[in-house]
Amino acid sequence: AVYAIRWNPFHPRVFLSCSADWTVKLWDHNISTAIMSFDLGNAVGDVAWSPYSSTVFAAVTSDGKVHVFDLAENKHEPLCEQKV
Repeated sequence: AVYAIRWNPFHPRVFLSCSADWTVKLWDHNISTAIMSFDLGNAVGDVAWSPYSSTVFAAVTSDGKVHVFDLAENKHEPLCEQKV
């Protein structure tokens, strides 16, 4: 199941999806397959873009962690993970 889709406020063709399959996926609505996929190891309940940066987003997983990514810094690993 897909739990959330969030459009990037800076790039109108770009959006994120998060789902029960443990992934956050980055999409361009003109392309039928995901541009990037991040496996977070647990179901991903929600995702949100930063309101101030076009490359920063956060995702929350079912184990109670928030994962913060900045695609301008590292396209493979989160900047940080925080248990909440």
